[in-house]
Amino acid sequence: MAGAIPGARAADLLTVKAKDAYMRACTAQGEGFYYIPGTDTCIRVGGYAWAEGYYNTYTQYPVENDESYSIATGGLILDARTETEYGTLRSYFEARFRWRTADPWSDGPNKSEVELWNVYVQFAGFTFGHAQSFFDFYANANVLGTDPATIGDDTRINLIAYTYEFTKGLSATLSFEDAADRQSGTLAADPATFTDEDYLAGQSVPDVVANLKYEGEWGSVQLSGALHQVKAVSLLNTISSTDSDWGYALQGGIMFNLPMLGEEDTLYLQSAYADGAMSYLGLQDPSGSYSPPDAFLSLTGLTRVSGWNFTASLLHNWNEKWSTALFGGYAAYDFNDAWAQSFYGASGGVNYNLGGYLAFAPVKHLTIALQYDYTYNSASNFLPTDFSPALSSVDANRVLLFVSRDF
Repeated sequence: MAGAIPGARAADLLTVKAKDAYMRACTAQGEGFYYIPGTDTCIRVGGYAWAEGYYNTYTQYPVENDESYSIATGGLILDARTETEYGTLRSYFEARFRWRTADPWSDGPNKSEVELWNVYVQFAGFTFGHAQSFFDFYANANVLGTDPATIGDDTRINLIAYTYEFTKGLSATLSFEDAADRQSGTLAADPATFTDEDYLAGQSVPDVVANLKYEGEWGSVQLSGALHQVKAVSLLNTISSTDSDWGYALQGGIMFNLPMLGEEDTLYLQSAYADGAMSYLGLQDPSGSYSPPDAFLSLTGLTRVSGWNFTASLLHNWNEKWSTALFGGYAAYDFNDAWAQSFYGASGGVNYNLGGYLAFAPVKHLTIALQYDYTYNSASNFLPTDFSPALSSVDANRVLLFVSRDF
């Protein structure tokens, strides 16, 4: 037995050397990063699993729709970073593999989905790929689940952006973002004469987005702006002629850290104004009857739809296991076109959403939560017409049982 000890120690030393060579931690990039063997690139592999059960209903809920349905989601995260003379070269990939038994506010069938949530490369201040719009700030930070959401923009989009850091915490970004996910449509102001189809023409330029952001120990603040092309097929010549205009959106948001209430407590306040760029308001319309277009089209040209919103959210951690969030938003918009008002039976609309959750974390990286939210939509100065919503207003309720395991 005595003669076997040196050999055992030699084996132990080889094991330690193997760990150093193939499992060397990359502490400079943070927890969970390890060097890829034979390279100077650090990588973190992570993910999550969600189980979601929904119950939802709105005014005059169609009997063929599913009031209850469920979603199972598996998320995969790959984050690779390499230090260069120009700073960190980062490649980030996040995909969600989902099985759902129905679409939100709709019926089945059961189906699988693959959603590329984030796929981008960052280098020397540039961001290329599919990522969170640089217009966004709050972006549903304290809302759980796949389907529920508060009023306010939360958009993943293809983009090319450059971020310049003036000093620590203060930065500015200019981003060119694909407008395909920003189209709210263009409708005829007189649908009785020119039909009620969408006269949207193909986009020729991306949305131009910019922000100015500051992050400090007390919290963060951001000012955002966006230019959005509104382009429509001419009512008189649907082959070659188009009408074009520019819409825009402005947003301001602030987040306060509230350690005096609880560890990692936050308060978000955010407001936006949009003119001809309605997607930036992040309206919630479960019934599908109160979604305003970017503009109305008549023989004299385009009339842009305008609106504004306000969103607030408070997250409070009672202790390391229990937390609560309250969130809500209000939005209003105007058609700004007398013909459209008379034919569509409204001068605009109002939309608001309120909700919250109670979450329990029995162990680290496991969350069990119950969330509720209420959404209301109404047409302003409602008058029933052939092209108006069936009702002057609708409301909707959602309850979510949410279980999440992060790793």
